[in-house]
Amino acid sequence: QAIEMYTLAKLRRSGEIVEMLPKMVSINDPVVRLRADMSDPAITELDLPLHFTIEDICRQLDIESIEERPVTSFEAMLLMDEHKAYGTIVLAKGQKPERRRFSIAHELGHFLIPTHKGHSEGGFACSLGDLRVEDTREHDRRQRIEAEANRFAAHLLMPPTRIRSALTLRQPDLREIVRLAGEFGVSREAMARGYIDAHRETLAVVILHHGRIDRIYRDKDFPWIGPRYGEPAPTDSITTGHDFQPGQFSDMEECDLETWFGDHSARQVEVLSEQVLVQQNGWATILLNAEMSDS
Repeated sequence: QAIEMYTLAKLRRSGEIVEMLPKMVSINDPVVRLRADMSDPAITELDLPLHFTIEDICRQLDIESIEERPVTSFEAMLLMDEHKAYGTIVLAKGQKPERRRFSIAHELGHFLIPTHKGHSEGGFACSLGDLRVEDTREHDRRQRIEAEANRFAAHLLMPPTRIRSALTLRQPDLREIVRLAGEFGVSREAMARGYIDAHRETLAVVILHHGRIDRIYRDKDFPWIGPRYGEPAPTDSITTGHDFQPGQFSDMEECDLETWFGDHSARQVEVLSEQVLVQQNGWATILLNAEMSDS
């Protein structure tokens, strides 16, 4: 018996390769399933399933082992030789599968990005905060390379083109973020960041803990949000005007621009809408959608 295989055989830029990685065959999943007839000229990469194990990719790229240790001083660590000929990834024990997957992809980014030389002798030791840094334009070198590793991990695990092709709703909705997080095998917070990058609308996500702002993620074109980290959510926000139960989604509702913006930011926006998902242990996620002004 023989297997007939097809390739799309198209020239691609190096930056596109990460979005085209196929499913790897592993000892735990040794079966290749035909999901698309690649002889059909109408089939493209976006018709192929995005299923692979991050561990298999690491093994093929000279990561010799992935270990877990009962530590609290870091969330993920990359140990490597000075020439990056081989490496070992060490994870803090007890991470949820979704976070574990992102942590591995983050350290793989450090290993593969040529300009990442290590924070300390022999590699990187990354905190949970490092795994949340977003701005690749940071002047601080450490923060910048952590943001680059996060961007690598995000594009590996949830490429924007794949997210866009998986959307089922035209308008932004937190329910989509929750669904896509499960489909892509990432945390809701990681998918929220990927969703913002991939969506056509201008979005921001605000994470609250016990009613105070803990984290903010926003599209590059989303105006600066008035309330600062650690401050309470605005009194006119949907989160303070309703008694939601954990697991309950609100509808997307239009709100006053002044609820979230100062005067300068408000002048850039025509309409602002917000939606909230209340979670366990005092956490809540707010999705903001800004319809930008043409002026």
